[in-house]
Amino acid sequence: MSKISCLVSAVVLCLFAGVSWNGGSFAKDEVTPQDVVAGHLRSVGTPEAIAAVKTLAFVGTTSVEFIQGMHGNMTGQSMCIADGNKLGIVLKYGDINYPGEYLAYDGKEVSVGNISPGQRSPLADFVFRYNGIMKEGLLGGVLSGGWPLLHLKETQAELKYRKARIDGRQVHEIEYRPKQIIRDMKIRLYFDAETNRHVKTEYRVRIRDDMSAAPGGGATRTGRFQAPGQSSGDFDALSGGLPDSIYVLVEQFDDFRKVGELTLPHSYTIDYSVEGQGHSFIAKWTAKAIQWAFNNAYDEKLFVAEK
Repeated sequence: MSKISCLVSAVVLCLFAGVSWNGGSFAKDEVTPQDVVAGHLRSVGTPEAIAAVKTLAFVGTTSVEFIQGMHGNMTGQSMCIADGNKLGIVLKYGDINYPGEYLAYDGKEVSVGNISPGQRSPLADFVFRYNGIMKEGLLGGVLSGGWPLLHLKETQAELKYRKARIDGRQVHEIEYRPKQIIRDMKIRLYFDAETNRHVKTEYRVRIRDDMSAAPGGGATRTGRFQAPGQSSGDFDALSGGLPDSIYVLVEQFDDFRKVGELTLPHSYTIDYSVEGQGHSFIAKWTAKAIQWAFNNAYDEKLFVAEK
């Protein structure tokens, strides 16, 4: 065989390799958001297996690490229940000062638990104020039956793709723009380039002259932080020229394993941080799934957070 023939054969082989599947990943140069979504759904299970799941739940362990703004570590029990687009996430620690988190959506309204009468945690306050992330089915990723990538035609969200890297690992990044814009928020979804598994969602909010990030430490009834003994008039005096506040909630999904006919993450982490005028907060919650259940019936009350 001539050198030219060998070269042509090599190019043909490379072209075929470039458009072939490799463990469910896309090796071709031109990747569309629809490619990534299709590969992601295949990484979860067959269409028949996904459609067969009407409700999904797990119970397991949880831990929380308060890094800034509060300090300490706790462990406890976790529970996640999804029924259609309804979702309940419970992280229970049993501490008198911090009993835990209860984030819930009943299909109409989002509710969150209080850590004491009239007082929400920073995480719960963010989810309550930006409740569109639960109504859109984003929070919880594939653990939520309302996960919008399962029915993109109905959600009519706009997707914008680019390549990215996380900790040196190549990923697909999709900027998710819901039909009903969630105010001030940018949403990015990340998928492993090899497996197309959904590994991360980032919700980022930047607010100018944000009084909720003004100096303070105690939460008011609306969940915003105010220093003990400081009046609302003090806040009015500070209202001009405050630096921007940045709120970032990051969900991470890991330890993917087969559960029945589906491949699901057994590790679910929430990182939440606030950076603003005189106030900062950083904490990390992790839930580890131990026992799973599918297609059980659940009391509607589970999808309304206990106050």
